[in-house]
Amino acid sequence: MDFLEDLSRQLEDIRPDDTIVRTEIPCPQSVLRYLYPRDPLNEASKLVAKIENGLADIECTPENQSRIRTKKRLHRRQKQKLKFLIDKNNPNPNEQTRSTTAVYEPYISQKNYYADYMQLDDVIKGLESGELFEGFIRISQKCTNEAYVPSPDKSKDILLNSIKARNRALDGDKVAVRILDKSEWRNPDTEDCQRTGEVVYILNRKENRVVVGTLLVDRGVLHRYSTLVPRDCRIPRLLIDTSIWPSPIHLRDGTKESKELFYALLPSWENFKLPKGILKGVLGESGEINTETEGILIAHDIQERPYPEDIDQYFPTQFSVEDELKYRKDFRKHCIFSIDPPTARDLDDALSCVPLPNGNFEIGIHISDVSYFVKQGTPLDEIAEKLATSVYLTQKVYHMLPPALTMMASLLPGTDKLAVSITLEMTPDANVISHSFSQSIIHSCAQLHYAHAQIFLENPNKKDWDESEFPTVYNGYTINDCATAVSHLHKLAAVMRERRFSSGALAINQPKLSFDIDRATCEPLSYSLYILHESNWLIEEFMLLANTMVAEHLKTHFPTTAMLRNHHRPDAAPMEKAVKLLKAHGIDIDFTSAGSIHKSKAAYCKGENSENPHWDIIISNILSKPMVRAEYCVIDPDKSMSHFALNVPYYTHFTSPIRRYPDIVVHRMLISWLTGKPIKEYEDPKVINKIAINSNDKKNNAKKASEASAEIYAACLIGKLGGLVVDASVMEVKENYFEATVLSMNMNVRVYVNISPQNPDLLHKGCKLSTIDNKPTLIIYWDYKGEDRQTLQLFDKVKLKLTKKESCLKLRAILIRDE
Repeated sequence: MDFLEDLSRQLEDIRPDDTIVRTEIPCPQSVLRYLYPRDPLNEASKLVAKIENGLADIECTPENQSRIRTKKRLHRRQKQKLKFLIDKNNPNPNEQTRSTTAVYEPYISQKNYYADYMQLDDVIKGLESGELFEGFIRISQKCTNEAYVPSPDKSKDILLNSIKARNRALDGDKVAVRILDKSEWRNPDTEDCQRTGEVVYILNRKENRVVVGTLLVDRGVLHRYSTLVPRDCRIPRLLIDTSIWPSPIHLRDGTKESKELFYALLPSWENFKLPKGILKGVLGESGEINTETEGILIAHDIQERPYPEDIDQYFPTQFSVEDELKYRKDFRKHCIFSIDPPTARDLDDALSCVPLPNGNFEIGIHISDVSYFVKQGTPLDEIAEKLATSVYLTQKVYHMLPPALTMMASLLPGTDKLAVSITLEMTPDANVISHSFSQSIIHSCAQLHYAHAQIFLENPNKKDWDESEFPTVYNGYTINDCATAVSHLHKLAAVMRERRFSSGALAINQPKLSFDIDRATCEPLSYSLYILHESNWLIEEFMLLANTMVAEHLKTHFPTTAMLRNHHRPDAAPMEKAVKLLKAHGIDIDFTSAGSIHKSKAAYCKGENSENPHWDIIISNILSKPMVRAEYCVIDPDKSMSHFALNVPYYTHFTSPIRRYPDIVVHRMLISWLTGKPIKEYEDPKVINKIAINSNDKKNNAKKASEASAEIYAACLIGKLGGLVVDASVMEVKENYFEATVLSMNMNVRVYVNISPQNPDLLHKGCKLSTIDNKPTLIIYWDYKGEDRQTLQLFDKVKLKLTKKESCLKLRAILIRDE
């Protein structure tokens, strides 16, 4: 018995895979053996080895003969048992015995959970025959069991209505899909029919995704794996081997959830229900602004310090004005100024306006010549190309270019700067008589803010401006000179804007949530909606004009390699669904073209003059959902390159080269035409296409990161306030929840209404989804008798209480009774 007791004590601190266990809650071995029976193969092998070692230790003497015979009989029996177990578990005698560690992995019973992928050759044949089709998968954030792939015939998206149907594909993966039998479609033989499909192969997957989340830690002796719960609900939970994590994992009181926010790699997803991740680092305590921001950066592949310390060796030397004027046009005597937000540091663009004797105007659109500072093929250029865009979070900008170089290239006032300029002669009714492109030198006289320009526009006849209330004006000009030029530009921009929309353009502008920040702690102090004014539109019109003119020029002179910005028309099915929903509420939208959508929307959206101003926000939100993202692309002579929303045949990005790499490419192309010096690398469409693909990916990540930053700041501020009661408007109703837009923040929230243990803080007593007058309607019962009820439909105003969740910077919205 002493021998068995000693062996039992040794096994207390050892795993079946021989790794040491760090336990916090001891568990009796009798219970463990019941809960976690040991691998019979491993146990039999260990016992035989123990007996063999015991036999070797017994001295062969007459006194020990009886003991040896007894041991040998036991030895034979255990060998027979071992052979039986091996034969039972390995029908194929050539197959190796199973890994002892695999038996104890918590998902071993979920092996082969998904269908095996098809062979690549069969996939290619299926794509060629039309049996299969390819597309990028989009996982719903509202219902993560559902995902969509664009239909090959441009009709309603194909639905993947289960995790198994996704077959280990993640959001953004390029997949091969088979459409399922009609019997498995959603609502077959109805007008709401939606075809369903399944993923049979992943054609292009992003390897080594970084996943940010908290850990759920199992504390039992034999529990080797913990679960990483991602911040992004579209990513599945990851199983993490925390037995090898070198640091303690601190838990929130009374829970299994970690206090810290971790990040892990998802290298691949083998055929188990959940993927296995590799824990790489800890970011800090979850729920803190800095920690959550770090998580946003890592999850969206945004580098805080992408440049080495010695990157300045690739900066150009200070330019010589005399040398540059040999081939640049001199605009230094012109009244040139920039108009930007007050926090702007990357001043890409500036304008000038000179009245001509014939009554026309000479307009100058001056864009920073970043290509002078970022030489092609240098390490600086390679990093900028990889970054592709600046990233704007609530409290900080992560610049595409090194900060020092950003300042060198910015069109700051009071100093000579290099630019690429478009010079226009424009009539008072905003018709372009002539235009030219040139490399140039400018000397901006002022860095105006949108608020300054707005003051000029609201006081067109004022002449006695107080210079002390405005930025310093250089180069011999005055604030009055700037105000006069702004007035001329505004009149031209107003004509251009009216003409643009009357000829078929579309704009769905949304007020943006902004925060006042404590710069010492980076925490929010207050919030407001940033509304666009006429001064914003002034700049927008001239930038749109410049981008369109450059695109037309590139199309002519670079017919196979021009870098363009393409925007496809929205998919018909989701747009039809949105239009049908609005029509049930008396709003008719003609979606045959961008212009018809804009005109239809304008009939109901009256801005500040509207009887129901919240309709503007809701209608815009509903119509923006079916819209597809604009993308960078290389010109294709055989395809339409038009921009749907702008209603122009060709469009590009030229006006923001400090913060967008595609603009640098466009600058280089334009300058190569001006100088007659071709760029060999840019003669290959594949090179431009590669830049476009990366730029699309980075721009999308930057947009998501910016939105996520605003969300955590909203949660942080509301947490500091101890909650906030707000007015909201219903956007969509479902059986267990409704979507609403918080009107003071233009922020969408989901409000759960189903009574369940997961929602113990709800104030109402029940709910029911119904249809009233062909309108989806959610009925809320405020008493158990059903006499006190509230109906919720699209556009209805509601009162919500917003609170911050306890363990993270996320909001929870609760419906409250509006008395």
